[in-house]
Amino acid sequence: MTHKPTRINERVDAGARPGSPITLRAILIGTVTVAILALINPYLAFVSKAWNVGEGSLLRGPLVVLFLFVLLNGLLLRFWPGRAFTRGELLVVYGMLIISIGFVQTGGLPYMVSATTYPFYMAQPANQWQYLIWPHVPAWLRLSRPDAVSWYWEGMPPGASIPWSDWATPLLAWGSFTLALMAGMFCLGALMSKDWIERQRLAFPLVDVPLAITGDGAKPTLRDTLLNSRVFWLGFAVPASLAVLSWLHGFFPNVPAVQLYALPIGRYLGGMGLPWSALSQMRLSILFPMIGIGCLVPAEVSLSLWFFYFLYLTQLLVWGSFGVAEEGGTAALGVDPRAFIAFQEAGGFIALTVMMLYLSRSRIKAAVQDLFGRGPQEPDPSGPVTGRWALIGFVLANAFMIWWAMKAGVSWWSFALLIGVFYAVLVGASRLVSAGGVMSVDTGFFPRRVVLGTLGAASIGAQSLTMYTYLSAIFMYDPMSLAMPQVMNSFKLLHAGRLRGKRWPLAAALSMVTVLVAGLVALLVVLYHHGASTLSPWPFSYPQWAFAELDSSLRLPEAPDNWLRLALFVGAGFTLLLTWLNSTCLWWPLSPVGFLIASAWETNNVLWANMLIAWGLTGVVRRYGGLTMYRAMRPAFLGLVLGEYLTRAVLAVLSGVLGTGQTAG
Repeated sequence: MTHKPTRINERVDAGARPGSPITLRAILIGTVTVAILALINPYLAFVSKAWNVGEGSLLRGPLVVLFLFVLLNGLLLRFWPGRAFTRGELLVVYGMLIISIGFVQTGGLPYMVSATTYPFYMAQPANQWQYLIWPHVPAWLRLSRPDAVSWYWEGMPPGASIPWSDWATPLLAWGSFTLALMAGMFCLGALMSKDWIERQRLAFPLVDVPLAITGDGAKPTLRDTLLNSRVFWLGFAVPASLAVLSWLHGFFPNVPAVQLYALPIGRYLGGMGLPWSALSQMRLSILFPMIGIGCLVPAEVSLSLWFFYFLYLTQLLVWGSFGVAEEGGTAALGVDPRAFIAFQEAGGFIALTVMMLYLSRSRIKAAVQDLFGRGPQEPDPSGPVTGRWALIGFVLANAFMIWWAMKAGVSWWSFALLIGVFYAVLVGASRLVSAGGVMSVDTGFFPRRVVLGTLGAASIGAQSLTMYTYLSAIFMYDPMSLAMPQVMNSFKLLHAGRLRGKRWPLAAALSMVTVLVAGLVALLVVLYHHGASTLSPWPFSYPQWAFAELDSSLRLPEAPDNWLRLALFVGAGFTLLLTWLNSTCLWWPLSPVGFLIASAWETNNVLWANMLIAWGLTGVVRRYGGLTMYRAMRPAFLGLVLGEYLTRAVLAVLSGVLGTGQTAG
């Protein structure tokens, strides 16, 4: 998509040229901070349920940490000024957190450990997984002792110890694949970031939040940032007040608490029969951080995010009016309308990725020429790696993943198809976040389903299907955990903070290794002491869905579906049309962003209503107050974000101090 920029943060990056190096102190502090959050999150998130580092594209944990560092900086400047942090150092710490810490909450780690044990613990005489699935799982991806598996789900008996030796080989295998995948994302992002930031000038709305917290001063304090604005605190007070009321309601039931999350408004339509029953899954949520960010994005983006959701509902009504609503459709058509719509969006993601690579072709071409010594590239001080090394890193990372997959029994071509579709999701999601500020990136499709829907399961083979399940469950079934959008945001932070990017690959690598080591150790300690089955089903029972699909595919392999093939082409063509209209017609009011994720779970549950509110609110402000009032209201929009995140963190601490065990959010 070509973005019509509406810059509200020109003061930060207009004409910015990097000058300051990334200090080793910042990398050390960032590494220690990543380790601390990775160590405490499993207990806080899954046992006490008091707080977690967050999920999506704007993680609450890094924002709370950044705020605390700015608060600490005020004390350091007063009592120990020589040790105070610079703005660049705080942005480096924040960048290290956002690209890695999400893995401990909704990212790969909880799914990784559960997927490793799930098909062995859940094998029963009725499903016969020991004959159907086990033979296709490599020995180096499973635990050798049955009690190591059962203790994971049920908890250790008294006197037993955690079977670390059983976990060593599987976790080393998955850890190496994770690092290679992250390296591939990092290098692909490095190839495109300069073009996105400098030539296309994408808005990067989510980066506005940490920049607002740190302000413009060389050594940030709360007094010198946007947090010193009265307008900010007016916005802050709205979600903060509701969060406090909800917390007090746990102590005093007479205190009113407003329920604003996942209201099942579609249930009133469920009993009405077709076509209205096709809308029975509608949900409505009011989330103030999402409204705040929605007010910062261009109006065409917030409009498209709710408009295309209603277009999706309209499609369901049309299908329902023909009697097609359930999976499998009718005997006459044999089409699942939801799957058809999801494949349209998959085609859109693929088309969008091809367009993004085409738009960045000059940058990629220069990298290839530099690789073969045909001409040096223009120096980019904020760039983390040169184009040549980004290209080399991308090739080597993917070569390792292909070799890894082949060792696991996957044919190289089937893995290439799966990872190719996944890269389309990564690039598309990164564009949604960078241009549209989408906080909850989700998709209505998954790469595994796209491959099987177009080629069929029989052509893939049982061994490849089994590894498809592992890769999908750990990395691909939860798009909210994708790290590449965070990587692109980190590149924008380097540019906006006028930092030299030479040491950024080191910082990023250290943060990921730290999360893998500290996060996995802390997670296994918690799970072996409490038992995964005694905790919340999500995220530990999440692989259930993936292995149920594998069971079905192995018993009755899916055939290629011509309807779904058609949907891919329809979606790709429609996305190209939307992009052309968006880039060439000034009167066209819609961005392609909303079409790509219209049928996603997150869009239905948390996105559409908040974008509708944000679009309406900013429309009124611009219409009656103009750009001047809109700029004046910007601190209030950021207050809606931080009011929720910071208040929930404080209430979580209070709950812990008081020993109430009460969830603060």
